[in-house]
Formats: sequence, C-alpha cells, structure tokens
Amino acid sequence: MLSTAAARSALRRPFARALSSRAAAPAAVVVCDDVQNDRRWAAALAASAALMAAGVAHHSQPALAEAPATDKEEEEEEESTTILNWSGTHAVDLPPGAYREPETQTELAQLVSQAYKEGTHIRPVGSALSPNGLAFDSRGMVGLSNLDRVVEVNKKEMTVTVEAGARVSQVLDALRPHGLTLPNLASIAEQQIGGFVSVGAHGTGAAIPPCDEFVVGLTLATPSPFGVVKMTEESHGPLFRLARLGLGGLGILSEVTLKVIPAHRLVEQTIVLSRSDAKEQLPTLLKRHKHVRYMWIPYEDAVVVVTNDPEDELPSMGPGTEVSDGKGGTKKIVTVDDITPRCSRDEQLAPLRDMLRKLLASKGDASLDDETIAGMGFGDLRDAILASGNMLDPDHIKKCNAAERQFWERAQGIEAAPSDQKLQFDCGGQQWVYEVCFPVGTYGLPDDRSMGFVEELLREIETSGLPAPSPIEQRWTSASTSPLSPASVGPVARSSYESKNALFSWVGVIMYLPSEDLDSTSYRREFITEAFKEKYCPLVRRVGEKYGMMCHWAKIEDDEGVVESVRSHFGEETVNAFNKARQMYDPKGVLSCPLLDKIFGASSDDDNLG
Repeated sequence: MLSTAAARSALRRPFARALSSRAAAPAAVVVCDDVQNDRRWAAALAASAALMAAGVAHHSQPALAEAPATDKEEEEEEESTTILNWSGTHAVDLPPGAYREPETQTELAQLVSQAYKEGTHIRPVGSALSPNGLAFDSRGMVGLSNLDRVVEVNKKEMTVTVEAGARVSQVLDALRPHGLTLPNLASIAEQQIGGFVSVGAHGTGAAIPPCDEFVVGLTLATPSPFGVVKMTEESHGPLFRLARLGLGGLGILSEVTLKVIPAHRLVEQTIVLSRSDAKEQLPTLLKRHKHVRYMWIPYEDAVVVVTNDPEDELPSMGPGTEVSDGKGGTKKIVTVDDITPRCSRDEQLAPLRDMLRKLLASKGDASLDDETIAGMGFGDLRDAILASGNMLDPDHIKKCNAAERQFWERAQGIEAAPSDQKLQFDCGGQQWVYEVCFPVGTYGLPDDRSMGFVEELLREIETSGLPAPSPIEQRWTSASTSPLSPASVGPVARSSYESKNALFSWVGVIMYLPSEDLDSTSYRREFITEAFKEKYCPLVRRVGEKYGMMCHWAKIEDDEGVVESVRSHFGEETVNAFNKARQMYDPKGVLSCPLLDKIFGASSDDDNLG
C-alpha cells in the first residue's frame, strides 16, 4: 500500500504509476498526438500504457488496495521504495525512509537542513521523465510533487512564479486565463518545472533558446551554511546561471520565476520532402518559420517537416491563403479550406492498420480485433507494428518505416490551435533515446553542419543495416547563457555577433521497447538495449565527434569515454566553476548521484576544485 503522500502523488501526476511485488495498477497516461489527438487506448496494449509511466512503489500490497492495512502490513510497506522512469529504462530501489515527499516549503527547508547536519543523501527527483534516470540515487531521494503551487502571475513583469514541483501543464493552465503562456515547450508537458529547467529541456525555434534561459529568478534549498538562497542574475550573476541548469547538484529548487509571453495560436504545417529538398530548403525554413522540426525516416527518401507560426504573423511564403490586408498590401490567413484534411483519419491510418493486420495474421495472432485496431491512434499502431515482429531485424524496421512514410504523406496539411497544444507531440511508447546538440553557425548564416551530421549518420545506418526505426528527430534553438547547457556559447560574455546569434541543432535517435505483455521474459528488451547502447549510441558519438557535439543531460548514459567527452566539451574553467559552486552549496555531497560524481567528481572532494 502506498503511504498517504505517495498515494496522493501517484493520483496527482499523470505519469505516476504504482508498482508492487504482487501487482501493478495502471494509471492514466497523458496523450499528445499532434496529428489527430486520438484517444490512445487499446485493451491489448494496456500493460504498455501502464509501463509508460514513472512512479513510486512500496513493496508490499498492491497500490490503493481496498482492504485496510494491518499493523504488520504497515511495517511491510516501509520495506523499500522503487522509482521507475517514464522510458522504463532505469529504476532505483531505496531503503526504508530514504524517499521523502515534503508537503510545504518549510518542511523542505527543514529536511535539507537536517540532511546537511547528518550527511543524509537527498537527491531531488521530479516526474522521473529523464530517459537516463539522472535524478536517481539509491542512497536517498526527495520528490517535489506536493510542492506544485502557482505562486504568482505577474502580467506587468510578464513572469510567473511557481513551486518547482508544478508540472508544465499546470503552469500552462494557470497562465491561460491571463492570456499568457510559456515561450516554448519540450515535447512533453508533464515535466515538473524544476526538472524542466535543471536539465536544459528545449523545444525548437532558431531564434528561441533552451528553456533554462526563461528563468529570471529561483529559490534553492541548499544543504550548506547558506540554507535557503534566492537568486537572480542581478544578485548572483555566474552562480545564478550555474544554478538554473544545475543538474540538481547545487541545491533543491523550491521556487522558479519564468518569463512568459502573450498566449497565441499557432498554424502548423506538415509536409513531406525528399532528403535533397529538405537540405536545400533548411536555411529558408529556419528564417521563415518560428518553429521548425525535421523527422528523418531511415531507409526512406523522406523527411517530415513540421513548421509552426503565430496565426496573426504568418509568413508571406508560408501556409494559408493570401488576402488583402486593407492597406494596399496582402497578408496570409487560415481558412476552412486550408485546414480541411486532404485525407480522412481512416485514410491516413490505413497503411499502418493494414500492416498490423498482416503481421498478426502471419503469426495467427488474434489478440487485436478490427474494433480494437480501429480505436488505436498513430503512436499505438506504430508501437504494435514494431513489437509484432523482430525489432532488431532491419527488414522488419524498413517495412515499418515505409508504412510510417505513407502515413505522413497522407497526413500532410495545416492545423491551427493554441501554442501549448501544437508544441507538444506524440512521443511513442517505452524507448531508448539518445540526443546530441552541436553548433551550426548563426541564425543569419547557418552552416552545413546540420545536414552534414544527419547525412553522415544516415549513410552509416543504411550501409551497416542498423535497425533504426523512425524518426531521427532534428530541432534547432539559439544559445543559452547557462554554462552547462549543451547549447552554451562558453564562459565568455555574449558580446560578439556570433555568440549573440549562435544557432544549435539537436538530433535524437530512438529504439522502441516492447511492452511487458509482449516480452514477459524481458529478453527482447535486453537485446534491444544492448543494440542501442553498444551499436547505435557509439555510432552517433563517432559521427558527432567532429561536429563538437554534447549529449542532452537527460539522455547521457554512463558509457565508456563519457567523462572525458563531457569535461573536454565544457572545458576546465566551466567544470571548475561548477565544482566550486557544489563545494559552496553542497559541501557534503548529499545532492549528487553516481553519474554526476563520475563526470565532475564528488563535490566534497577538494581535488576537484582545480
């Protein structure tokens, strides 16, 4: 049975799921299908949906059991706590009392103060969405899901102050009545704000920085003589920039103040280009559109291009219908004809449904009937197709990718909706993800590295026969002034044109994992994990070395050479500055985790101060 705080947390967080040594209770899963916003459910995939969530478990009774607990059962429920990340790729077991969920700012401050006095580990964790489990540490963790208040919406200053446990979706809901929204979003809106900024989450937009750059003020509960520290750029300068993307290593973020912008609707256009056309048009697309996203389909000469622009600022050469602006000129608007799909939903999904039916029929598998398949959206169909064959067979992956291409060709068109709906998208089922970031010139003059990297990567994939499912996703942002951002311009002042207008590309690769009901022995997951970590990731790193790449902090794994690569990328000055800040605000190293310690050294080790 879950403790009161944990049960409340599991019910509050859409990505939470309760685990037990005896049973697993499925929880609601947030859906963000950017094509149809379908209801993603299917009876045969229920286990997959349940597994897609991060959660907290006490190893004893099933979650929310109906029978009242006896004293013996109450003792058993405190045996251990297990936290599983959203991707289902990392889990951590904590001993009794090692996982805490404070309910007030005062309780958090007291908990951190006590940890400092006793040297007790308190690694902060948010929604556990990081694919690499960056927040996990078996020595002790603190969850912030109860600290989720929206403290203040300041329309005059165009800021919002929230507790760090508030989810991005909650903040968006709170801003909506005020006609405001966040400047950009990552793919999933269920991240807690603390984690959202601490790992440098990002959306896409050549003139828009990663999300840590939106932070204008923060409050840290530090296990140090400094206690609770409030920071702004004006008050703390370099320390503030380190703390806002601090990887949970300088204190536990308790409050964050973020920039906001006026709420607006976006017009989204989805088109499919050949690889050569995608390469040729990229410089124009990056300048013309506010948001641009590429989805490359391995083994297919097809790139899905998704652009988004404010409805009242549509580019003259972009989507929509040209009309008079009443001033002797013209402007673009979106009409009913513009947003009318060329193909119906059934026509769009037909290639995927047909392929799934053929795969099931070839195996004599009757687990999914026509009614169930008809109720599945794009993401569920892709997951089921992949899992219905050998997910490491290049021929199977090629067929899956070909069907996905047909879907996107039929799904081309224009949609219009509030920005917080269009900037989220379907992330698929459980998966391994590896994403890297590298500089690609400036906003005014992007260089050829964006295309060079992907072209070389695809050439290696297709020559070697690597079973790479779609998509290879590519996004772009401007630079961040946070020293530890993968999109950082370095420890120099942003005074030059190149630093002020620096452009970065983010490229992510993926391998999906079968759900538990389709892999009861976990052998398939083990083989896919081995292929991803020993073949796909090393390939991305090898190709990316000459491009000056750095892995996304939430997706970096503890692989061979990671320490040298990261320290070399950021340089001695930045590494030493971060370690000095750790020594100041976490002198006993109670906030660290194995990966952080491996890269930067233990914060209590004076030898790491340079």
